Amino acid sequence: MNKTSAVSRSSRPRLDRYVSTHESVGFVVREVWRLFARCLQPRIAREGVSIGMWFVLRMLWDEDGMTQRELGERVGINGPTMVAALNSMERAGLVKRVHNRTDRRKINVFLTERGRKLKSKLWPMAAEVLAMGLAGLSPSDVRSLNKMLAQIRLNLERDQFA
Repeated sequence: MNKTSAVSRSSRPRLDRYVSTHESVGFVVREVWRLFARCLQPRIAREGVSIGMWFVLRMLWDEDGMTQRELGERVGINGPTMVAALNSMERAGLVKRVHNRTDRRKINVFLTERGRKLKSKLWPMAAEVLAMGLAGLSPSDVRSLNKMLAQIRLNLERDQFA
């Protein structure tokens, strides 16, 4: 065994023993996500937006016009659920679906004017919840947290069973 592998092994957290839910990184991340959603939902509901709609809007604010399938994959919503969400969002005047010009089997999703304008109303609400959640953390702590979570995401995206 070389020195590098011995050092890297000893610096890894020990994960081969059972830990309580409150010590489990996966469980804590899930609980934090649920609490963010629980705090955000009543704020955005004032504008007629559900938490499911929020995630779709958030993706489209970053990249308007992606296909329905891409949108579902990025938001983590399966096909039928995405269709139902988009039907609801279309009725609310937030999005419109357009057949793709080069492949008529694909459907692109675009924000309407109302959907675009909601960003200026909803983002401050999300920022308020985010500030509440990150209270007590320094800017350096937040950068480190983002870096660590990005690494965890990358590691899990590589899973052959996912």
